[in-house]
Amino acid sequence: MENRLHGQIPDNWYAGALQQSPDWLWFVDQDGSEPLGVAPAGNAGSLLSGSVYAADLAELEDACLELAKHRTAFTRAFRVMLPGGRLIWLEGRGYPLDDGHAVIAARDITAFKQQEERLSRLAYYDALTGLPNRRLFQDRFMQAFYMARRYHHKLAVLYLDMDDFKQVNDLYGHAAGDELLILAASRLSHSIREPDTVCRLGGDEFVLLLQQFEIKEDILKIGRRILDTLTQPFDIGGLSVRISCSIGASVYPEDGPDLETLLKYADAAMYVSKQHGKNRLQLFSEP
Repeated sequence: MENRLHGQIPDNWYAGALQQSPDWLWFVDQDGSEPLGVAPAGNAGSLLSGSVYAADLAELEDACLELAKHRTAFTRAFRVMLPGGRLIWLEGRGYPLDDGHAVIAARDITAFKQQEERLSRLAYYDALTGLPNRRLFQDRFMQAFYMARRYHHKLAVLYLDMDDFKQVNDLYGHAAGDELLILAASRLSHSIREPDTVCRLGGDEFVLLLQQFEIKEDILKIGRRILDTLTQPFDIGGLSVRISCSIGASVYPEDGPDLETLLKYADAAMYVSKQHGKNRLQLFSEP
């Protein structure tokens, strides 16, 4: 106890405390060579490059080099691969020591990152179908719009509404209606191309963004594929349920200069589709 009374702690206490620490620690030499792990126990003696996820490694190594050569402190989030293959998130702070060496001290922020991802999904994705919601659709449209305006490309907005969807709820119940929406969303996702987006606006209404097409026949081709796939029977709890949809489409720049106008005109064209017998696609620019 005498050492403690005089404010001195034995060196072996430091080593023991480090090995039991839940935080991660790497030491960096003055020349910026490979940082060496110190804590926790499973990281002791291991190299930084052997633990950090490959996609995050290059930027972290650059930061370590700046830390060693120019004593530039940093704070960075990165992923580490555990021996069992599980990825965790760490927030690391690199800072110089008085003797010319440096250290990277990191703490586990996996729970925070997971919560952040859950909140992001709530903000940008539909809870029932997992499709992008209106907010994410608007973001993607603006990205596509800037590219289309710059390179003189065309965009199309398709407004889709299930025909007589209320009858499904009335006949089979709302749980069956929800299951139908989930299955329909999956079919829609598989009916579009890689750069395109399908979003659920709410209820049985969906909207699609089509990019990188040259002629209106391309829109009609995708529309026919959607109509065909949604008219195939759905298996819901052992019941074979059939439904169709009506689609309206508007095109940038011919039909409108912005998302609000294109959505309004696509919605109007969709109602024309319903008035002309449903289960069809109607272009806003065509009677």
